Amino acid sequence: MGSVASSRGSIGGAASLFPGVVAVALAAALAPVASAGTLSQWNFNSTTAPFAPVVGTGTTGGYGQGNPAAPIASIIINGASTDPGTVISGTTFNRGDVINPPLVSTANNSTGVWFQAPTTGMAAGEAVKLSWSQTVGYRSSRYWQVLVSSTGGTAGYVIPSGGTGSSITTVVNGLNSGTAAISGTANVSVNSAGLVDFRTINNNFLTPAVTTTGTLTPANFAAGFVDDISFTLPTGLGYENNANFAFAIVGAFDPAYVGSSGVNGYKSSYAGTDSSDSVNGYNRSLASGGSMRLDLVTVSSVAVVPEPSAIALAGIGIGFGLWKFGRRRGQVSADASTAG
Repeated sequence: MGSVASSRGSIGGAASLFPGVVAVALAAALAPVASAGTLSQWNFNSTTAPFAPVVGTGTTGGYGQGNPAAPIASIIINGASTDPGTVISGTTFNRGDVINPPLVSTANNSTGVWFQAPTTGMAAGEAVKLSWSQTVGYRSSRYWQVLVSSTGGTAGYVIPSGGTGSSITTVVNGLNSGTAAISGTANVSVNSAGLVDFRTINNNFLTPAVTTTGTLTPANFAAGFVDDISFTLPTGLGYENNANFAFAIVGAFDPAYVGSSGVNGYKSSYAGTDSSDSVNGYNRSLASGGSMRLDLVTVSSVAVVPEPSAIALAGIGIGFGLWKFGRRRGQVSADASTAG
């Protein structure tokens, strides 16, 4: 009798505690970790090279085989509309970083731009997120690859895996060669390995000869800038809290291509055709819309949100615990009734 009463008392105490345990477990499964925000950001609005980040610390430069020249400082290159620009002598200027796509003689993932951006100061449970604004000339490369390095410098870059990329479809407006109005739909997706598929609109010319003075508005940006393209790296691979973290964005072959020739491997952003298409095919020439621009290149620390599968497993585990607890409590109640 005493043992049954004791059991009933312990079960009753556990019953009062169990909902709290469930709440704590659910909170642990669902609650995101607080984010520390932007670690580094480049807007390229400086008037002189090198172009240091406007937030945080870091360096940048041309990447790999036939790497592009440093960003042009002598003229104004239209940047993304979300960048407020820099006031110089009472006039607002806004730059984008001009990247020369690979020559058709260069190898896959061989040419682009790299950024070294320390990720120190991140909190536990946060991931490194890369984000940027991008526009691509219609004869520039359709595919761009994010490469990452935990050792810094200009070597040791690898293709990531297990990341989370964005998928964006947006209407873009602007000027073709700085004079004719142009608009259309741009589609940009980033897969789990950091491969960027950028489909732009026809006649989206990009050339360094286009200059703009005065306050920039979306109406006079080169068409095709897409904001908030992003790729979040998986955690636990040495990218977090790393003073030597670096990444690159480089021109890439069509992933469906199995050969090694850039003539056939590089496909144009608008038509998706290779260099054999002399009208809309891939063309390295800046004068034919073959360049790419980046703006607001940003490295952030973000909370890791649990996967739906993890939430489901947590729910199953808690549900099973509740079921077992109910059975045990029912058995103890029956024993107490028999004993009475």
